[in-house]
Amino acid sequence: VETFPVTDSVLKGTMVIEVQQDCTLLATKYEVWLYTKSETGETPHLIVMGKDPEPNTSYGPGCLIMPCDLKAGQTITHPWMVMDVDLASALRKAGFADPNAAAGDPRVRLQVKCIADVKGSPFDPSAEVDVRLVPGG
Repeated sequence: VETFPVTDSVLKGTMVIEVQQDCTLLATKYEVWLYTKSETGETPHLIVMGKDPEPNTSYGPGCLIMPCDLKAGQTITHPWMVMDVDLASALRKAGFADPNAAAGDPRVRLQVKCIADVKGSPFDPSAEVDVRLVPGG
């Protein structure tokens, strides 16, 4: 994911998991956050969460079927998709009457948090990536 039109409702990307020790991956989870800055600081807005995949389901060749036993040193590349992304509503609540006006505005940023749900881990590993907003069609 590099850019995302503010009026789109589906966000897709690829999660890369570098396995540090033998483990069982139960699922991958995704959170889409919109951050808005004001004089008082930055405010996070959780837009949508997703979990992938449903237990014992594969979405096609090359996709993992979870739960999945992984070995130290393995690198997994896993495509993902989050639906029902409604940035326009969140931007209106944050004071942007026209959601397209938020594209390129330095007070606004979109972030995707990817989480590996690992069996037995008290803290699931995660990574965040900022996504550049662009005007919608």
